[in-house]
Amino acid sequence: MPTPDDDATRLAVLIISHDPLASALLGAAVEIAGHAPHFPQDGERVRVSLLRVRPRLVLVDCEHDEACSESFVGPSLMTGARILLFRSSRSRVPVKDFVSRLGLRTVELPSDSAFLMQQIRDSLAH
Repeated sequence: MPTPDDDATRLAVLIISHDPLASALLGAAVEIAGHAPHFPQDGERVRVSLLRVRPRLVLVDCEHDEACSESFVGPSLMTGARILLFRSSRSRVPVKDFVSRLGLRTVELPSDSAFLMQQIRDSLAH
């Protein structure tokens, strides 16, 4: 577990979801993986959050219309951030073409916590 002295090694991870439970669980996974979770502020547009946080990784809920779009993902990738999409097994949002066109990865939740943390670490390692 990182100590306050390790702040320089903790990478910023922006988590974007309308689901507060998913956000909290992902935030906990990011912290356990040794990084710093960030969230959009109330009423803040996701592109403003991206510019404020300057994350290394953005975890995007496929159900979030504003964030799960080329108009957000494209500029996010251009900042050097990596994108990891997440979705639930009951999600009806078709993302297969979107994911393959932009070369993104997805994680289906709920997921084994070790698998989820490994996906976060892998996304931050490249």
